[in-house]
Amino acid sequence: MNPKLSNKQLIAFKIGARAHKFLLEGCPLEGYDYLFACLQEAKTTDADLYALLCKELEKYEKRIAAITDQSEP
Repeated sequence: MNPKLSNKQLIAFKIGARAHKFLLEGCPLEGYDYLFACLQEAKTTDADLYALLCKELEKYEKRIAAITDQSEP
């Protein structure tokens, strides 16, 4: 059984998913810019959402590193 996500967790997840979509489309910079803009807005308005988005940023950076490692010879 899946635990129910809070509203803020769901928002952070959707933002992270959208950034990941940019990455999969070959636009990692756009995904990073989107995630960073959301982070900056949350920093001034909602500390809880900001903390969740920081975790999404960490996951995004790990995904970029994994893709970079795969593309190296």
